[in-house]
Amino acid sequence: MALRFGCRFVILCVLTACSAPSAGSGTGATDAAGDAWGPVADSQVVDIADGVASDATVADTLAPDGALVDQSAAADAPGADADWGELLDPIQDTSDVLAPDVAAPPAGAVGNLYAHTSDTLYRLDLKAGAFVKVGYFSFDKNPGSVTDIALDSSGKLFAVTFDDVFECSVNKASCAWLSSLPNSFNGLTFVAKGVVDPNGESLIGISTSGSWNQIIVTGKTAKIVYLGQYGGGWSSSGDSFSVDGIGTYATVKGMSSSDSLVQVDPKNGKVLKVIGATGVSELYGLAWWNGVFYGFSADGNAYTLDVATGKAKVVAGIKVPSGVAWWGAGVSTRAAGTPNP
Repeated sequence: MALRFGCRFVILCVLTACSAPSAGSGTGATDAAGDAWGPVADSQVVDIADGVASDATVADTLAPDGALVDQSAAADAPGADADWGELLDPIQDTSDVLAPDVAAPPAGAVGNLYAHTSDTLYRLDLKAGAFVKVGYFSFDKNPGSVTDIALDSSGKLFAVTFDDVFECSVNKASCAWLSSLPNSFNGLTFVAKGVVDPNGESLIGISTSGSWNQIIVTGKTAKIVYLGQYGGGWSSSGDSFSVDGIGTYATVKGMSSSDSLVQVDPKNGKVLKVIGATGVSELYGLAWWNGVFYGFSADGNAYTLDVATGKAKVVAGIKVPSGVAWWGAGVSTRAAGTPNP
């Protein structure tokens, strides 16, 4: 997510994942009693004790009353986090520093669907019908408001603030600084190997004006390579995703009072097809999971988006934390439902 007008500052974004309200305006969830789609009381939150071996061992289930599961206290076994050292060591060439650690990517779907506010990371557990609070973002250097996130094909999560880029733990939301950024971003996504860089995946940042930019981290410096523009009078609402075999999509504004869903060319960001107006403004988070488009708005609602018309519909049966203002969302380039992963 990223800076926006109105509810957010204006961010010139180079990355993809979402737009954000004005800096410091986003907050974590404040639970309060509500109905099936409404807020969740603090008394309903289930804390998971420290010492969990890995995120996969945590039972993503609701309390009998459908409570939101709070995973912010969960801790992983030593060594369960991403390999920070590789990303922080100097890079000897201009190939993507964000390449997977392993020679061959894991089989099957990778990662989960994540949404976030300016300061808190959530995982959307569709099976349990709940947003699982991973935790508040923490930083080893240069803390700031997270404007958007993106996941690569190995499931590593990256985040951008108004000034810097980080790699973050998907289990604890702790973030390791990679580089400062010469520009700000309100959208962030990865695109597959061979699309922009023949040697690996590319991290793409999207500015509020709708420019599409590759972010290359070399050592502790980020190089920004301009690739193109949405064009046609479109600007970035705040997010995009690119999933192998599915395509690259974004939420944009400029032709309607509400945001629109469009398909874009991942090589340069040019709008290829206008799906249609969503009927919702400030859709700062966009993601795809198992055949469904999901949108996350600054007013705290979560929606499904019709792939044929773009029309947004409030997600039924999932409790949304009260008091949130979504700034972004992210999924791996190999999200669940990807053809022949």
